[in-house]
Amino acid sequence: MFFQQKTLEEKIKELEIQNEAINEEVQTLLQELNVTPEQLTAFIENEDHFTQDNWKELQKQKEKLDEKLQTTLQNIRNPKKTKAQYQSLNVQHHWLPVK
Repeated sequence: MFFQQKTLEEKIKELEIQNEAINEEVQTLLQELNVTPEQLTAFIENEDHFTQDNWKELQKQKEKLDEKLQTTLQNIRNPKKTKAQYQSLNVQHHWLPVK
């Protein structure tokens, strides 16, 4: 069985759609809470607003999200870098036809 690989453009489009969906959810939440992003950030960063257990859980979830973001960012291909690496291999362009 062969797996169809997504092109870079398809992956970028997929990420854009995911990003738009997340942004819409964030805007909805902010409107429901009637706060600005800055106010929410200031509240979340203050340990005094949480119990010790909740603060630890919040920090753990934040670390998980940061790790997931870093993994996602590391897995995004950079076409310019890939092309430069390929060119640095000095691959000859004389292919032999094989049947």
